[in-house]
This record gives sequence, structure tokens and C-alpha cells, in this order.
Amino acid sequence: MQKDLEYLHSLKKYFIPVLVIFIFSLITGLFAAAVYPEKSTSLMDLLKEIFGWITVLDPFERMLAIFKNNAIDSFLALIFGIGFGIVPVFIVAINGFFLGMVALVFSKQTSLPFVLAAILPHGIIELPMVLLSAGIGLKLGHEVYMYFKGIRTNVKEEFKLGIWFFIRYIVPLLFIAAFIESYVTPVIALLFRT
Repeated sequence: MQKDLEYLHSLKKYFIPVLVIFIFSLITGLFAAAVYPEKSTSLMDLLKEIFGWITVLDPFERMLAIFKNNAIDSFLALIFGIGFGIVPVFIVAINGFFLGMVALVFSKQTSLPFVLAAILPHGIIELPMVLLSAGIGLKLGHEVYMYFKGIRTNVKEEFKLGIWFFIRYIVPLLFIAAFIESYVTPVIALLFRT
């Protein structure tokens, strides 16, 4: 446990830039949706076509689909961090942008309290786990960069630590978030439906 806490602490300087990128992308998504409402709505319609199938699943199937999607995205953010951390940054930026855009479009169609109720119950677990995965990926990318610069690093050990942390903590918490998103969030959001 102590080793895991030390590893988590070592991620702080990588998690903070990832969080900043996410917040910047979120604000950009909000801004884009406000400035280009027609294009944002068209993009939302396209996203509904692509991902609409998930809404017709029963809660258990939806939970598994959400968990699988988030686990894969988080794993890709981690594993492809080896390529100098480019992929984790890209995944975080895309997620932030679309979340901002979707939040603004839906808040205009429904209400801000409804949108918050539809995001926060599971988002307070899911989002930090995705960002933490990206932070691990960024750390791996930094280790690889240092290695190529001739600075002695143990990329293999860092990779093993990252995978271990991902399996032990991030995957179970993503599963809990998927459960909440499928069974709890809809009930809470319904209370704020106008």
C-alpha cells in the first residue's frame, strides 16, 4: 500500500498538466458550442448516430459497454504514453472538448442542473481515473524521452508499475463508475428533468 501511495504521489507532476489540458479543452468545447451552435448540434446528431445504440441497451449491458469503452480509452492513454506522451494528451483534449460541447448543447435543450446531474454522479469517479491513466502515460512518455536523451531511467519498471496501478485501482473504479452511470445517474438526472 505504501508503495502504491508513493507511486500515486509521483504522478502529481504529470496529473496536473493533464488536468490543465482537460480544463482548457473543456472550455474550448463550451466556447465552440456557443459560437457555432448549428455545427455543434450537427456534430451532436452525428455522435448520437454513432453512439445511440448504447441508449437502447438494458442497464446491465449498458454498464458493461460503458466500462469496456472507458477501460480501453484509459488503457490506450496509458500504454501509448510511451510515444513521448502524445496520445494521452490527445485523448484528454478530445474528451474535454466533446464534454464541454455536449454539456452546453444539452444545457440549452434541457437545463444546467439536469446536465450536471447527468454527469457528476459517475463523473466524479470516472473522470479522475481517465486523467490518472493519461498521467501515467505522460510519465511513461517522459521516462522514454529521458532514456533517449541518455539519462539513466528504468522504463521497464515504470511500465510495470503503471500497469499494476491501472489494474489494481483504475479498472475497479471505472467499473464502479460504469455501474453508477447505468443504475444511479439516470435516476438522479430524472429528478432534474424539465
